[in-house]
Parts: sequence; structure tokens; C-alpha cells
Amino acid sequence: MIEKNSEKLNDWLALLANVGVVVGLLLLAYELREAQHFAETQAAVQRFDQMQSANTEMAMSDSLGRIRINAKSDGVPSLTPDEFYRLQRWEQSVVLRMRGQYVQYVRGYLDEATAEGFAGEVPEQFQYWQDLGVNLGNGEFSQAVVRAAGKEGP
Repeated sequence: MIEKNSEKLNDWLALLANVGVVVGLLLLAYELREAQHFAETQAAVQRFDQMQSANTEMAMSDSLGRIRINAKSDGVPSLTPDEFYRLQRWEQSVVLRMRGQYVQYVRGYLDEATAEGFAGEVPEQFQYWQDLGVNLGNGEFSQAVVRAAGKEGP
């Protein structure tokens, strides 16, 4: 009798342990999903903060807007050395922001609309960046830029 009760108790304990494992796995899956959502939200917020900062910097600059307009309308060769340097540094920072956003997209933290926006901007900017001597790097990002611009790969 004691042996039978002991066996029943072991069966119940094993069942409870298995239920505990299943519940633990479900909680782990839920926590991982929540962590992924949090990371995606953080990436999107960071992207918007970067864009807001960049737009504010451009709007508050006494000359950067004018320099950029001149470069777009009259061409990069029309810039003075000082204007060229300032605009080149500005566009290099734009590329760095885009590189960071590209990494976030590749890792799954930014949505498809972000990638489409990126791909839509690149063809217009590619020759401009080349004229300014902006360094795109030599990794996956630069290859994506070249592909989006419809140019031959590096």
C-alpha cells in the first residue's frame, strides 16, 4: 500500500514538474517576445530622435542649408573649400546615421518601410555623395547603397 501511494505521489510530482517546465517555457517565450518588441521600439525611437536632431541642426545652421541648396542646384564644384568641407562632413554624418539604421534593419529592429525609405533616397544621393567624396565604407552597407543606386558592386 505504501509503495502504491509512493508511486502515485511520484507520478503526481513528475506531472507537476512537467507542467512547471511547460509553464516556464511559455513564460520564457513571452519574455523573449516582449524583449524583441522593446528592442524594435527603442530602435524606432532612436531613429526618430536622430532624424529630429539632424533636421534641427540643419534648420538652426546659419549656412548649411544654403550650402546644400547651392551644391544641389549649381553642383559641388561651385562650393568654396570651406563650404565643401562643411557639407562633406554633414553628408558623412548622414551616411553614418543611415549605416546605423541599416544595421538595425538587418537585425530586424526596423520595419520594411524604413528600408524602402532608405532605398528610395539612395539613387538621388549616390552621385552627390561621390561628388563630395563621402566614404560609404566597404561592408554590407556600402554594397546595399551601390545596389540601391543601380550601380556596379564594389
